Amino acid sequence: MPALSLFNWFANAAAVLSGRRGAPTERAKEAGCSRQTVYNHSNRLQAVCADGIPDPDCLQRLETENAALRLEIERLHAEARTAVQVGEEQLRRFVVTAEATGISLRQSKELLGTLLPKDRVPGHATLGRWTAAAGQQAGTVLEVLDPAVAEMTKSLAVDEVFFGGFPRSSASSRRA
Repeated sequence: MPALSLFNWFANAAAVLSGRRGAPTERAKEAGCSRQTVYNHSNRLQAVCADGIPDPDCLQRLETENAALRLEIERLHAEARTAVQVGEEQLRRFVVTAEATGISLRQSKELLGTLLPKDRVPGHATLGRWTAAAGQQAGTVLEVLDPAVAEMTKSLAVDEVFFGGFPRSSASSRRA
């Protein structure tokens, strides 16, 4: 329903206050609104006028404060929209680090969804490609480092000790 003009508010209030039977109904049809709206306008207008007409200087001050508050709200909204600046490299690092600490790709995606807008959260397959690429890169580094530090190793992991120095092979334990 379109907003009614100030004239219509006064006309609605006048119809109610006239006391003439049927006047609010006629006025509602004329204004294209409900009878309840006519009565609401009358009640509101009476409530405003009960305290007298507001001081124009006070109204001007309130309008100025209102405009300043609206600008502040807009600034805060803009600041909130740009508060988290995360590029693809930071997203990759987050996901790879999360998986290395035992957080699944789905959990990483869920966590990213709490920080970023929905359209900025990478898909599950993308996260998987990022971690696979990081694993390949780590594998090439480990091929060089493993033989170099093998002589310095003093104890094996618990599962290797238990299984006689050989890593337990299962589907859940994969090589780094």
